[in-house]
Amino acid sequence: MSFPDFRFRYKAFGLNIASNFLLEGLLPADGEPEVYIKEGKVPVDLPGPPDSYGYTLVGTDGFAFRVKDIGTFLVTDGIQIIAERSEGCEPGAHVLFILGTCMGVLLFQRGLLPVHGGALALEGKHIIVTGHSGAGKSTLTAALTKRGCAFLADDIAALQENESGEPWIVPSFPRQKLWRDTAEQIYGSVDSLDRIPGIRDKYHVSMDGGFIEVPQRLDALFELSTHPGSEVIVSEVKGPEKLMVILRNIYRSEFIELMGKQGEHFMRCSALAAAIRVFHIERPENGFTVDEQIKGIIHKLNGIL
Repeated sequence: MSFPDFRFRYKAFGLNIASNFLLEGLLPADGEPEVYIKEGKVPVDLPGPPDSYGYTLVGTDGFAFRVKDIGTFLVTDGIQIIAERSEGCEPGAHVLFILGTCMGVLLFQRGLLPVHGGALALEGKHIIVTGHSGAGKSTLTAALTKRGCAFLADDIAALQENESGEPWIVPSFPRQKLWRDTAEQIYGSVDSLDRIPGIRDKYHVSMDGGFIEVPQRLDALFELSTHPGSEVIVSEVKGPEKLMVILRNIYRSEFIELMGKQGEHFMRCSALAAAIRVFHIERPENGFTVDEQIKGIIHKLNGIL
């Protein structure tokens, strides 16, 4: 791979990255580049109007997509990301998609399994907190890190098997994204936080000093959801439902069929279900019950050898 002016070097998701523009919040690289990120023209014609969302396969292992008012992106061979900003896109707003959707696709291409959730250390174990949008996973993980839990990943917890087939969490980068209301609940104010470009009320929280920089074995996955009751209920998921929990919480899982990776993906998720403990957290729809959720998680983790 040869592109000019790749003077910025970073590390994220276990990969050394070279970029021709600034990517704030990532760690410095510790080796030769494995991934190249470039701002430039995307040489792909996507279907649909230019001001709409669209995506397409490119060649045998490439994926391009367009986000309205943000830009067009191309991810190829697990090696290269090209980002072309739209006119009027707020400076830096496209980075959210580079480190989100683009990285999710690139991880798939490189054979890693991206789970949609936060990863951290608690009670000597390493866990992923997942759940549908609005379930409260960011609030829960922010509360845990505020209490001193070390952090591995925010929105994408990338998994890679070792030689024995055990799932290991690959650290992403030391930043978490929080909506204003969640940040105010956990930190009291957003005055010291940086607003994420392109999103009015979402902010970056730095995890410097509390970030785990080396892969850790995944012990358990906790899926968070809401219910109309008044209590927090934490229960273990067993049998075929374990696999269903994992399948529905894969990051950008809608791309798997398009990329032709259904069979490989199903086998990897099945192996993951067999290797870890899976739990379901049901929290009340109303009220702030983070303390009760954390107590329930700790109780379950103490039962894992």
